[in-house]
Amino acid sequence: MKTFFEEMWKAVGDFKFYKQVKNFSVGKSIKYILSVAFLISLILTIRYSYGFGKGLDIATEWMKKNLPVIDIKDGVASVDVEQPYKVTQEDFAMIIDTTGKTASLDGYKKGILLMKDKVIYKDSEAKTEIYSLADVKALRIDENFMSAIRKNAVWIIFPFMLLGIYLYFIAARFLQILIFSLVTIFASAVTKIQLTYKQIFNMGTYAITPSMLLGAIAALFMKVIPGAAWVYCGVYIIYLVAGLLNCKEA
Repeated sequence: MKTFFEEMWKAVGDFKFYKQVKNFSVGKSIKYILSVAFLISLILTIRYSYGFGKGLDIATEWMKKNLPVIDIKDGVASVDVEQPYKVTQEDFAMIIDTTGKTASLDGYKKGILLMKDKVIYKDSEAKTEIYSLADVKALRIDENFMSAIRKNAVWIIFPFMLLGIYLYFIAARFLQILIFSLVTIFASAVTKIQLTYKQIFNMGTYAITPSMLLGAIAALFMKVIPGAAWVYCGVYIIYLVAGLLNCKEA
């Protein structure tokens, strides 16, 4: 583990390190980039899970204040409140009507409509989804239910979020390494520094570290970097070329 963090530090702060990197085994380089991707994925998953939990807190408090107790038994919903029951906020509407008087969310850009045997969810004017309650045998949506959701949802979603972010990072980074290897090949030809493709690949896996960390820091603090894609590419190219120049034999 110590060696891994030392390599990360050198990949960012020591261009001379790339003279060693070029002679690493491909397996070592792949293990390194997988480890960096996992570390960043873990940090971002923790950050996003925290934000998700805060969002659940807000949603839970809102539902406690605005929604009555909802009972669903054998696919049929019942609510002890005058209906249709409506709660609106900006362009979103939450409507409960098990009497059948309200059959759609027409007039609202977004919303949820609970009917006797189904739920209609409207995400936009172009997207509306209908979910049947037929498979729901017994469910009581009240304060205890919402508290249980808040308590367990983050832990349930955490591994799936981590896996999703990790797989995305792996796919995106390897694609970048392969594409930007063309930059190193071109720079190698111009500078007449002869490298094999294995050496070019090795350099690419380490040289991408700074742009990955920069993107991770921006995501961690929810900051938008103007022209982010160009910035990341620019940083990557700088490290590729600088690393290549340090591979020149004296």
